[in-house]
Formats: sequence, C-alpha cells, structure tokens
Amino acid sequence: MLDINLFRENPEVVREALTRRQMDASVVDRVLELDAERRRLLTRVETLKAERNAVSKEIGRSKDPAERQAKIEAMRQVGEEIAALDDQVRQVEEALTAEIAQIPNIPKAEVPLGRDEHENVVIRTVGQPRTFDFTPLPHWDLGPRLGIINFDQGVKITGSRFYVLSGAGARLQRALIAWMLDLHIRQGYTEQYLPFMVKEETLFAAGQLPKFRDNLYHDAEEDFWMVPTAEVPLTGLFMNEILEEAALPIHYTSYTPCFRRE
Repeated sequence: MLDINLFRENPEVVREALTRRQMDASVVDRVLELDAERRRLLTRVETLKAERNAVSKEIGRSKDPAERQAKIEAMRQVGEEIAALDDQVRQVEEALTAEIAQIPNIPKAEVPLGRDEHENVVIRTVGQPRTFDFTPLPHWDLGPRLGIINFDQGVKITGSRFYVLSGAGARLQRALIAWMLDLHIRQGYTEQYLPFMVKEETLFAAGQLPKFRDNLYHDAEEDFWMVPTAEVPLTGLFMNEILEEAALPIHYTSYTPCFRRE
C-alpha cells in the first residue's frame, strides 16, 4: 500500500496518478478525512489515558474516602469513554486501510497515457508473426478434432469454461509444466512445491486483495482461498519478514493451478 505520509505531504501526486489511470481521485480526500479523524481520536484517547494515570496516582495518595470514591467513579467513566474511543479508532483505521488498499501504485513518469488497451504503445517487436499457407484453426476447434480437448465433458462434470485434456493433450500439459520448471532450474531457480490454498492475509500481502476479490475462489467455512497464481504463495513465504540484502536476489520457481474467475 502507499505510505500514509504520501497522502499527508503530497496528496496532489496521488490525485494526478489516479487521474492518469482514469480513476476517481476523490478517494484521496476520503483518505485525508479518515486520517484526520483517526489522529483526532488518538489525541483524545492519549489525553484521557494520561489523565487516568495521573488521577490513579492521586487516588493512591488520597486520605479522604469520599474524595477517593469520587475520583474512582470519575475514572470509571473515563475508562468507559476510552473503551468507546478505542472502538471508534479501530473502525476508522479499518476504513482507512480499506480505502488505501484500493489505490494502485504511482505509475512511472514515462508510462504513456491511455484510456484502455487500445491506446497501448508498442515498445518493441521481437521476431516476426508466423504466416501459414492455410487458415489456422483456433484451439477450441482444433483440440476436439484431434481428440485431445473435450469441452463437453468439462462442462458436464464441473461447469462452463472447464475442459478435459485427453491422451496427447494431457501429456502435452504435463510436458509443458515440466519443461517450464526444468528450464528455470537450469537457470538457477529453486523449485518450490506450494499449497494450493492460502489465507486471506497472504492474498492481501501479495496485492491480490481487495482488488481481485470477485475473481477469487473462497472456502465458505474457513479462511482458505484458492491460489490465483503461484506468485501468491511464493511471495507469502517471506510475508512479514525482513530479508538481509546479502541474501538477495532469491530465485524461486513453482507450478500451481490458477484458480480465477476470468
């Protein structure tokens, strides 16, 4: 996520970045409002806690029972106010985190402006597109003709957009996975075999949540999410850790299914 100090010190930088991305920049104002409210609440809480600490010492030194009881009652009310304010702080912090989590990174200055993929700029072209002396078939036509892809069976056993690979198709799938892993291992990567399910925290740390929530598969009863890419559990291996610079770079490779609603 973007640092809250960036919003406090250079809000226009974030507004400009969102505008360049064709996004609503008014979220910056909401972030600043929530941040101001959070700091106001924290100031009030700290003031009350300091008051409670000071009066608690006075209660310990007081010889007058009536005075002691009055201060105890007053501090009970202060304690209730502190508890209520702590709850408000928690709610505001959750709202603030939710707003900032939806704001993407600041694009580099050299990134060209564009409304959608139709305005993408070609940086370079490698090789030449292959030409055929016949009309090539798309895989959804060619696969069934060769008997290596069966869409009807995939729909029957699971649902739309699923398929079954058979014979040479299944072997090709397995061969491509092995080829990818073997290639990266030869290039110095270490293969990792990872869980196909992760916690919400892992997805959030990998930048998949909250943006892609609607594209992910989630267990209805437990905090398990099907991985949308091996990148998620791979980066999660070092979640909440600080790595020594001398240990970098770390080269890992992995294969997982990619569970996404696309």
